[in-house]
Amino acid sequence: MGRKIKIKQGNMSIDVSSTAQDIFLDVLKAIPGETVKILEDTTDEIYKDAYAVWPVQKPVSTDSLTEEGKVRVTARNISKTDSNYNLKRAFAASYKMKRLGTLRPPEFQIKSKGSKEKLYTSFVFSQGSLEAVVGNTAPYAWAIKVGVDTDLPYSLGTRVSNELLWKPAKKKADSVAEAMADAATDISRKVK
Repeated sequence: MGRKIKIKQGNMSIDVSSTAQDIFLDVLKAIPGETVKILEDTTDEIYKDAYAVWPVQKPVSTDSLTEEGKVRVTARNISKTDSNYNLKRAFAASYKMKRLGTLRPPEFQIKSKGSKEKLYTSFVFSQGSLEAVVGNTAPYAWAIKVGVDTDLPYSLGTRVSNELLWKPAKKKADSVAEAMADAATDISRKVK
């Protein structure tokens, strides 16, 4: 998991390049006290807990698909598992295999779009403030709900991102604020 750094001003934001990230990480380390460590530890904990149980759609059998369906499944699976093939190239390869009689569709169709791998942590500098963020870059992540086969202790239809990202962050907010206040108090005692 790499930590992202983003700078926001008004309604505009930029993601910082890897070279600039080193500079910003040095700036973060210069912030007095345990502030950055507290934020890092908290976001890392939420990230790891969410990643460990984030639901992934299970593969579905391809036995009942038509020939055209088997070509499509083969192409989609190729594009998801081989980074050398985008979807268009994977379809071309699948149709060629069908014409040559060498199409061997997979036993299972991959349904997952990979939202688990799109979880992230970041620091956001916005109008003079620093925010620690845990999120998911999948545009549909907010819509993922607990389903019948989901192995989570929440009721059917509950939004996963609320339970695994938002509520844990909200719960930890008070302890983070308390820890940062303690760190600020320690610094003020050292200055006197």
